[in-house]
Amino acid sequence: MRIKIFGVLASMLLVPGLAMAEFSYTTLQFDFIDVEFDAGPGSVDGDGYRFSGMYQMNPNAFLHGSLEEHDYGFGIDGDMIEFGAGYRHGLSSDLDLVATASYVNAEIGVGGLGSVDDDGLGLGGGVRAQIAPSFQVEAMLTYVNMDNGGSDTGVDLLGRYYFNDRYALTLATTFDDNVDTLSLGFRAEF
Repeated sequence: MRIKIFGVLASMLLVPGLAMAEFSYTTLQFDFIDVEFDAGPGSVDGDGYRFSGMYQMNPNAFLHGSLEEHDYGFGIDGDMIEFGAGYRHGLSSDLDLVATASYVNAEIGVGGLGSVDDDGLGLGGGVRAQIAPSFQVEAMLTYVNMDNGGSDTGVDLLGRYYFNDRYALTLATTFDDNVDTLSLGFRAEF
């Protein structure tokens, strides 16, 4: 698995972009999410949505945040809030290195029985590349360390199709130690 991930990252660095890109880090996005949570001896499937956004403060630094809501059925639901800062370094006009640091709060509720929440810190690093005039890809390695829930390492892979200069459809998948997600979304850039 790790060899495949590094192969994807390496190939992204070697593929030249076909269009000159000026990446925007001021965005709003809405995603529909399919979630598979590893619950020990089995897994729990759910679905939900995510609102997220970024605000570019200067050519290299940006703020980011997201709110996720999940429904697993049987009165079980979850939500996650994440916010933090990021830094981008342009290697070329169509390839950026990106790093993020975040505060994360997650909560799981079980019907009328109450809820459990946890806080932690997250780190991420990866690349964003323009590989065709209307198509971008991103690959990020992520690490989250929660106060009570332990740590989680994952890989985020994303494709983004732009149907004009400001609006795009996104398809993304995340493979973490405990949670796998698939999402379909709409993004606006400013």
